[in-house]
Amino acid sequence: CVMTKKWVAPPLWREELTGWLAALKAGGRSEQTLLTRRRKMTYTAVCLGVSPYEVTCEMMTQWFASQSWKPETRKAYRNTVSSFFAWMRQTGRRNDDPSMELPKVKRPRAHPRPCPDKVILAALGRASESERIMLRLGAECGLRRGEIGRVSSGDVVDDLVGRSLVVNGKGDKQRIVPLPDDLADLISACDGYVFPGRFGGHVEESYIGDRLSSLLGDGWTAHSLRHRYATATWQATHDLLLVSKLLGHASVETTQVYVAMPDERLRAGMAAVLLSA
Repeated sequence: CVMTKKWVAPPLWREELTGWLAALKAGGRSEQTLLTRRRKMTYTAVCLGVSPYEVTCEMMTQWFASQSWKPETRKAYRNTVSSFFAWMRQTGRRNDDPSMELPKVKRPRAHPRPCPDKVILAALGRASESERIMLRLGAECGLRRGEIGRVSSGDVVDDLVGRSLVVNGKGDKQRIVPLPDDLADLISACDGYVFPGRFGGHVEESYIGDRLSSLLGDGWTAHSLRHRYATATWQATHDLLLVSKLLGHASVETTQVYVAMPDERLRAGMAAVLLSA
């Protein structure tokens, strides 16, 4: 069972998936969240091969075990099936919730990997005007791929000392980040979405991610620009709570994964332990 964008929900699942997605929409979930959850649940339905009333915890556990997912993907799928089957139980469609006993996903602690400024400057030198804005929104504003794709000219607002950007972030949460004046001008000059899609709306986050990875090269990604923003902001302010709010994190614990110890402090530590003759 290989994931593709062409999966269609099996007939036995369509009514339930439609009802679940309607409940999520009524709860204010964004269109991007609905699309992501629909894809994940559709893939799950196709692979399990039975109706949603026949799914068991053992069946899902075996299927999860057969998938070669990264921890983040595994956790996202667990959250999705948990949401779906909790809805089925709450609405009386099932008397139980087969997802409740799914094994919890252990996520290894990641290490910060901020993209070096020399790599970003080299990428800026070969980027188009549109790509330069992508790079700067990641490196100077700390936006995620999807957040970059959704930036619109109407998101620029005046603050007490300059201009800021209203970011429509993960989990449908908004935050405000300060903008450099020239970047604010570039975004404001666009009529609507800064990165419009081919058939209306805005580009998908995968497009932003692919463009940035290609520009940066050597394994650097859009997320490494976010790590760079977090590290540079913490180094300037030493305020982890502020950095957390600027990144749109729910907890400071998550932010700690993004902040790398400044190189000069590491070098100072190395100089202190060197043995002298």
